[in-house]
Amino acid sequence: MKDKIRRILDLVRGGKLSLDDASPLLVALSPRLALSPSDHEFIASLLGRPELDSAQVAEHLMLLRGVREGTTTPPRPPQAPPFSGSLGDPFGARFGENMESLMGRVTRQVEQAVTERLGAAGRERAPEDRPRLLVISVESAGGDEYSANLPLNLAPHLDKLIPPHGREALASAGLSIEALQLLIEAGPPPGQLISAEDSGGNSVQISIK
Repeated sequence: MKDKIRRILDLVRGGKLSLDDASPLLVALSPRLALSPSDHEFIASLLGRPELDSAQVAEHLMLLRGVREGTTTPPRPPQAPPFSGSLGDPFGARFGENMESLMGRVTRQVEQAVTERLGAAGRERAPEDRPRLLVISVESAGGDEYSANLPLNLAPHLDKLIPPHGREALASAGLSIEALQLLIEAGPPPGQLISAEDSGGNSVQISIK
């Protein structure tokens, strides 16, 4: 009994099941393991303590609910004799499954569902992981111009990637390399970042694509 409870709590601690999802599995082991809201909070706090392993938390839960190691689920009511015709007995094995087999199937199904969900989430995030471009276009009143499409992940090295005339054009428009790096580090979404032009004719256009 304790080992089966421990396996369920391992899934909860590993983030593969919530306590709400685990409740019917615990009740299947023993009706006394039905958790109240206060029990949920207590078990969650125990699982959050790194010095306690899942087996120790299982012992606390069994003591809390008055479940002994030898407690088993009530026997099933008598079933009708299995059909023994030419089609055989396709359901007999299912009714004869023990709790160990049931827990094994539930564990595998949960792990498979979590793996598929994480894989789908990874595929959904893939476009965001693609390199993006920092597009800079600067024109100063003195006639200095600078345009560039730079990989966004190279932002920490902008001082080396932007040539002197580009830095001068940015400075003439009132924008330093350091200020630009701080802006990028803030993690803005794709689109226009800066679009400004002063009365002196200095203009700056910066966007992320």
